[in-house]
Amino acid sequence: MHLNLNRRNIRLYPEDQIRRYLIVDITVCVFMFYKALTADSRVGLPVTLHMLALFLALYYMGLWLRGPRLLPVVLAGCGLMAAFAILHEEWLLLFAAVFADFLGRVRSRPHLAAGLSAFVAMYPAASYGVHGDALHFLGTPLLPFLIVQLAIPFVVRILEKNESLKTELASANERIAQYAQEEERHRLARDLHDTLGQTLTMIKVKSELAERMLDKDPDRARREMREVARTSRLALKQVRDLVTDMKYVPLEQELEHGRALLASAGIAFGLSRLEDRPALSKATETMLALAVRESLTNVVKHSRARNCAVTETAEGGRYVLRIEDDGVGLAAERPEGHGLAAIEERMRLIGGEAAVGPSSAGGVRVTLAVPLRPAGEDAT
Repeated sequence: MHLNLNRRNIRLYPEDQIRRYLIVDITVCVFMFYKALTADSRVGLPVTLHMLALFLALYYMGLWLRGPRLLPVVLAGCGLMAAFAILHEEWLLLFAAVFADFLGRVRSRPHLAAGLSAFVAMYPAASYGVHGDALHFLGTPLLPFLIVQLAIPFVVRILEKNESLKTELASANERIAQYAQEEERHRLARDLHDTLGQTLTMIKVKSELAERMLDKDPDRARREMREVARTSRLALKQVRDLVTDMKYVPLEQELEHGRALLASAGIAFGLSRLEDRPALSKATETMLALAVRESLTNVVKHSRARNCAVTETAEGGRYVLRIEDDGVGLAAERPEGHGLAAIEERMRLIGGEAAVGPSSAGGVRVTLAVPLRPAGEDAT
């Protein structure tokens, strides 16, 4: 419920309670006013109106206050409802349920106990004021209403706690979704870099080769440019595949692509295979393939090597791939490029390791090692 006053938005009812309580509270207040104004009263209309005004004041204070400040509202409300019962009609005690609702929002257990004591005292006080017998209400239908009002705070506390848990869960789910979205952005950035890096490097190498051959060997230059066009179409397909989802990349396929890339750059490629390559899960094979792709792309981009060799071994329960070149070697300081970090991250994701160091031929050696899966585990 809102009221526009001097172009300022003044809230008359808490937004977090509008859906659950507004209609109920309006109904209770209307019936409360009707019963108080039509009952046979021991006091005149002005006193009744003042009591109703106090009821509304306590009601609105209870709507907006939280924590320990609610207890005085509940205690005053119980006293006021006892006065209504004595001065107007005993059945007005039923409307004390609104203060029982407020009591349910009291956080402190001692405050809750004090409020419940006020409700227990309210009924004997009203019975004594009306009938001269504090226990008269025990033989009337007022007793079950007292029990209901004593139960209301506990129900409200349960509902409030449930709402709080829902809010926390929604917040946690939102954070998880943000983390997942951020991780997906990192993955796409990494995969676009790794995948397109190789393809674009091939386009660059072939374009430079075609430029050099343009005068010397026009036919070869045309062939290289046709290869550039074909590779460009492949790059477009790779982008579409990566945006759609990260697909399974066979290690064997990536080694063949690497052979073609190195050949385009004039680098001799050697591959020493295992006679019986161990079974690898699709996720492990994909991560290894992408790490090999990044490593061979770095050879073409940075090494100025003439030869590059990939060696497969199985050592100590691990499958190991070594990529070595005879190029210029590592710089004095390790480069901070995205590629090496991506290789290490991929190996960590599958429980493996990546190491970069000098090769025996004077260039760089990249070692990729992953643990072999236990016998009988499904390679998925």
